[in-house]
Amino acid sequence: MLGNAEQENFAYQRYANPTVSILEAKFRAIEHCSYSLAVNSGMTACLLAFRALLSAGDHVIVPHSVFYEIIEQLNYEVNHRGIELSLIDEYQAAAFERAVQPNTKMIFIEAPTNPAFLDINIPDLVELCNKRGLLLVVDNTFLTPACQKPLCLGAAVTLYSITKHINGHGDVMGGMVSTNKPELFKALKYHRDSAGLIVDPFSAWLTIRGLRTLPLRLKKHTDNAHAVIAMLREEFPKLEWRAVWSTKSAQTNGISPSLHTGLIAIVFPSRETATSFVRHLQLIRIGTTFGNIESLCYHYGSFSREGSTDLEKIGVPDGLVRISVGLEDSDDINADIRRALQLAKQSTTTARG
Repeated sequence: MLGNAEQENFAYQRYANPTVSILEAKFRAIEHCSYSLAVNSGMTACLLAFRALLSAGDHVIVPHSVFYEIIEQLNYEVNHRGIELSLIDEYQAAAFERAVQPNTKMIFIEAPTNPAFLDINIPDLVELCNKRGLLLVVDNTFLTPACQKPLCLGAAVTLYSITKHINGHGDVMGGMVSTNKPELFKALKYHRDSAGLIVDPFSAWLTIRGLRTLPLRLKKHTDNAHAVIAMLREEFPKLEWRAVWSTKSAQTNGISPSLHTGLIAIVFPSRETATSFVRHLQLIRIGTTFGNIESLCYHYGSFSREGSTDLEKIGVPDGLVRISVGLEDSDDINADIRRALQLAKQSTTTARG
């Protein structure tokens, strides 16, 4: 007998692997939870929750501003599996409660949302879900379990892309699903194992390497992000900015101003100014991901259709540029942002004549 209830079955890699199991154990320790399952991407983690925990006729409530591919997954579930979906544009608990129907099974959130940094109060939604018998599923990729612990606040399930800060080196694709509920773990594990969604051992090994420096990296991300915001406040006081630690519910959700992921956004008055800013950056590179040791930025408005209202519908201004503040010297990061801001202002002024 190679495996039993107390010992994982390593006879078949689709079910378990020693390296993957070590990663899952380390993740449980960070998350302070009972169960964690490593999968092959963050989007797989989302799909696993929908496939394992929702059935035909079940209703799920989702903020309109969550990562757009999550909405695409859910639309597929609506069209092909009979799931019912409500997208809401107000994110207070009262708005979620108004959307609850007799067949509602799940509320799925990001806190804060990606990439608009819109505020969602996790304890308020935990209270609502407990009252109405719903599952609260939290995509916690933006903050990692080292900075925000939704399960400790009462959420049913947390999801992660370990591709981002958790690995931190830009050389892994993977995801994680965690819960404290044995019945949910059983359903999630069955679907992961039967579909072959487990992360590969080498990616697990690289992620274990990343976990060893996670607190050190997060501290540097934090310090550098605060240095950027201090510079913006002093030198560009009229410029709007957003950050993972500055939302209304940040402290209620357990986010410490002294340890977070250093994710920020600068909101420019126009799409054109934001595009010019990104083009003038030299140290900070364009990247659709975040959480690497290198600073990265992404301007969603540059990739949306001219005149499209798609971003507006999900609460993302055309001029929003998300910046994943990296581990470079803060003076170098600030110098790059300062120079790009000045050149973007000059370019916009020249273009207007």
